[in-house]
Amino acid sequence: MGPYRERVEDLSELGSWREEEFDSGFERQAYRVAALRMAVQTERPRSKKRQSLPKRVSQGISNVVFGRRRSSAARPFAAEVQVELVPEAEVARRFDMAEIRNMAGKTQSGQKIIFTIWDYAGQDVFYALHHIFLTREGGVFMVVFDMQELLINQDQAVEYLSFWLNSIKLHAPTAPIILVGTHYDEASIDVNEVDDILVEYLSVHENENIVPNSIASFSFFPIDNMSRVPGHASELRAAVEASASSLEAVSRKISLRWLKVLDDLLKLDCDYVPFDTVRELATKYHAGDQTDELLSFFHELGMLVHLRATDTLHDKVVLKPQWLLDKLSRVIADKIHVKQIQNDRELQKAGLRKDFAVLRKRGIATLSLLRFLWGDEEVDYLREFMHDNMLMSDWNFSEKSLPRNRQNETLFLVSSLLKNSTDRKLEQDVASVQSGLTCVLDFSEFFLPDGVFARLLSLCARHSGDLSTGWGAPRLAGHQAIIRFGLSEFALEERSNQIRLIMVPGTRDPASTLKTLISMFRGARDAVFKDLPWQLHLQSPRNSSIRVEYDYLVDARKAEVAEVASVGVGNAMVADFDPFFEDGSLTDDERDTGSVEQASIPLPAGLEYHVFLSHRQVDAGDACNLMAEKLRNRGLHVWVDQETEGNLAEDAMKRGIRKSKCYLLFLSKTVFSDAVKMELQTAQQEAKPILVVHESDPSRIGFAPFSAYIDAAPASAKHLFKETESMPFQRRLYLAEAFYKELIERIRSAR
Repeated sequence: MGPYRERVEDLSELGSWREEEFDSGFERQAYRVAALRMAVQTERPRSKKRQSLPKRVSQGISNVVFGRRRSSAARPFAAEVQVELVPEAEVARRFDMAEIRNMAGKTQSGQKIIFTIWDYAGQDVFYALHHIFLTREGGVFMVVFDMQELLINQDQAVEYLSFWLNSIKLHAPTAPIILVGTHYDEASIDVNEVDDILVEYLSVHENENIVPNSIASFSFFPIDNMSRVPGHASELRAAVEASASSLEAVSRKISLRWLKVLDDLLKLDCDYVPFDTVRELATKYHAGDQTDELLSFFHELGMLVHLRATDTLHDKVVLKPQWLLDKLSRVIADKIHVKQIQNDRELQKAGLRKDFAVLRKRGIATLSLLRFLWGDEEVDYLREFMHDNMLMSDWNFSEKSLPRNRQNETLFLVSSLLKNSTDRKLEQDVASVQSGLTCVLDFSEFFLPDGVFARLLSLCARHSGDLSTGWGAPRLAGHQAIIRFGLSEFALEERSNQIRLIMVPGTRDPASTLKTLISMFRGARDAVFKDLPWQLHLQSPRNSSIRVEYDYLVDARKAEVAEVASVGVGNAMVADFDPFFEDGSLTDDERDTGSVEQASIPLPAGLEYHVFLSHRQVDAGDACNLMAEKLRNRGLHVWVDQETEGNLAEDAMKRGIRKSKCYLLFLSKTVFSDAVKMELQTAQQEAKPILVVHESDPSRIGFAPFSAYIDAAPASAKHLFKETESMPFQRRLYLAEAFYKELIERIRSAR
């Protein structure tokens, strides 16, 4: 599972691929910029068309641009065009994006292309990691298959190929795909039959992203891996090069400053560096304020890995993704890695063989085991990385199968390791509750990716641990589970392209629990499987063979009709589905659609509001408007200025603060405007209790790493970050409930 790098020196030289160190192209682009500048300086005044520079001039540009002294033979060039010697930092500063608008274009013959080539592990245990490296910018994907296997075990091979084609389409929907069939040297291979199977069973001719083999008139490229004949893969190489050169990312115009930062980073030859190191380099090239933006850009290109959800993740920039893969594959390991770890004498010396066995069988990991598997290196970062990608969750239950001295140690659930586990008793218990209120998440329009069910298990297990008090631990297996949220009990079941959410008959708040489960799924889907199509079906409480699309039911209820068409054939009575709507909408993931618990907080004499919401409208208006709505729904009086679009006079805002029990500062990227500083100063002068909430969603415009809020805060307010624990703002239904309970309790107890 590792990358290696090859360079194509010239598109016309198919045999010139070779492994080399990474080259961002900064120097080549800088030379071209200088050439364009000099061409403008040397052209005749009457000429409207730029003239090409003499070859000896263009060859000498690099020496001038980067301050390299030339021999006396170069004197005529220096006399012909006078250019000052410029250090690299100054080159990067001067040659910004606007400078290369006439150079950045589609790759042409003679230009260099750098390929970073990833060999994705085929073992299914690694499928849970694909979203991390199958980025939307994609690149070119080669799907390699054994032609012998396709001809002998057609069904299995077609299923395997279909999985890979669907996975690429999901995560990189516009990326070119090249099908490569191996074992071309075998006498039994009939390439025409192979092509017929691909066309008939995988509809490859209908897939616009698949690159055809136009020379041989096939939909794939047959290859003899063992051949030593020069140029035996020339058609494949040509297809790769042509596909790569047509990518939008290849010709995208970006600042030379960014290229120089990337160049310097990769020359450090480190697995990872602190964020501050990148910012220092970017500042050196006058792009310090663009550090997050440039890292996001290169992350999407797959050049490095940088996540922003927490300060720990934001502070680490992984320059060698292979380091990250190596660490993760020690936990989410295939059979080969498992044998190596099981037979490691150091595992025995550390007394962790039992811990490792429990991880493989039950998916439960001790902190001691994780430290061992990761060589005690960057453990906090790796934990948060797995949490953020829903590959791991806290396991807040004891584990009897562990050694006694570690049963109460910090534990984690690695749900993807449950994939092939079974539990006969659990199967029987899930079968016994099939008559309960049931929702079906249906993915038959496309496919159900590997990892969706495991991530839902991970979120449910964490939520169960947060809310349960004395109840047993969730019962989990590869495709089934029974879990409690307090007094609400339900089963989860994965069947083909469906996930079934089944409430145990007679359990508490079935509609509300289903709403929470759908919110959890939507959170996992939006974070990891963003473009995955799905439908929500409701199973009839009267007849388990009848299902109805949720949206049809909503429309039918609004129209007050008695019947609605079911999925497949037949009709269903609308009234039969009333139990699903006892908590309002099942799909609204932010707004309150059902009844909510009312908070009774008396206001002292002279006060009119429980809380004053102070925020920057431009990047936190939506969050604070939603917060105000939800607090009001729960019986609180809230002062927020969204009704007047932020145009209130200063004295009116000061009055609002004086009339409020608490002052809430909502932290966002540009929060400390003059108006917010004035409001904060007023709250401090009035000795108001100050609550702090921060934007926690990296996809929102107002998000910034928490350290940025501290840096930007006025000196008089920096002590707040030591005295007050900031709460991460939560929009998702399953997280928002706990958020508002905690916030209301802080408002209640504020003095």
